[in-house]
Amino acid sequence: MYPGGVRVLAINPGSTSTKLALLEVDDSGPKVISEASARHQAAPTLQEDLRIRRAFVLERAAAWRPLAAIAARGGLIGPVPAGVFRVDEEMVSLCMRAPFGSHPANLAAPLAYELAQKYGLEAFVVDPPTVDEFTEVSRVSGVAGVPRRSRIHALNLRYVARKAAASVQGNLADTPMVGAHLGGGTSVARFSGGRIVDGNDALLGEGPFSPNRAGTVPVYGAIAKTAELGPQAASELLGRNSGFLGLLGSDDLRLIESMLGEAKTRLVVDAYALQIAKYMASLAAAERPRVFFLTGGGARFAYVVDKVRNSLAWMAPVAVWPGEFEMQALAEGAYRALSGIETPMAVREVTYGNAGL
Repeated sequence: MYPGGVRVLAINPGSTSTKLALLEVDDSGPKVISEASARHQAAPTLQEDLRIRRAFVLERAAAWRPLAAIAARGGLIGPVPAGVFRVDEEMVSLCMRAPFGSHPANLAAPLAYELAQKYGLEAFVVDPPTVDEFTEVSRVSGVAGVPRRSRIHALNLRYVARKAAASVQGNLADTPMVGAHLGGGTSVARFSGGRIVDGNDALLGEGPFSPNRAGTVPVYGAIAKTAELGPQAASELLGRNSGFLGLLGSDDLRLIESMLGEAKTRLVVDAYALQIAKYMASLAAAERPRVFFLTGGGARFAYVVDKVRNSLAWMAPVAVWPGEFEMQALAEGAYRALSGIETPMAVREVTYGNAGL
């Protein structure tokens, strides 16, 4: 349908920056044409944060025209299936009201919607971080009313999963695999039948620790910290000031790597690699994977990658795609929607809610 390719603007707001990319996509995949980013001061509300970022996005969009579509990183829009969503007024309202959590990623859809309205384009969200395709048995925790939930780097994981499946002559739909995104948070996911059927809550839940998040914490410790600090401060500690930052004083993995000669650093890094391997291996218990894969910025940490590979290689090959491919994943999702390969969904069509076991 688009033999010459289409030009897509991808929008990815982070905690203190907004990243944009212009990509051209055809049947062979996405190609980055240009990139831009801007740093921002932290804002007290989503509304103020949106105002701060808006001018930069509008200016770049005008310079990069003509465009076929806008692709926006998904925000916290509630448990949804994987896939492509059309950005509409209902999604924009949901992102700004933030009933499922307030995060700068919530601003991508409102920014994309404004551009789409201005230039007469379509706007899409692809594989938001609240993708939830867990099986019912995967949801059950040991506490009534506290189900396990899925909050993961679905966008990058699903993009790389397609590559990992191809590396063993399979495709996403028929290749059982387990993948980990090693970034500011650590996401681990089990793929079966093309779906993420089990994994962790990488934001404030469980799994391996990360540069600044605690991951799984002994229950007694979580209770003690909450009693000592109060719920809000305890959440800040576990979600923003733990992991490498809490243990070693830095969340910069490049600095951590340079400190491997120090005994304490080596111990903490070994624990990080072990936790990643243990969690990936535990997800393999339900169905033996044909391949494991590692991605995200942390997959550039050669010492960690070697440790994880040595722990898992006896079960299946371990493939590595260092870095993040979120812009490519966004553009490719928009292309699938524009080409009719995938039918975009609307948030109003989705039934929210995890099992309340």
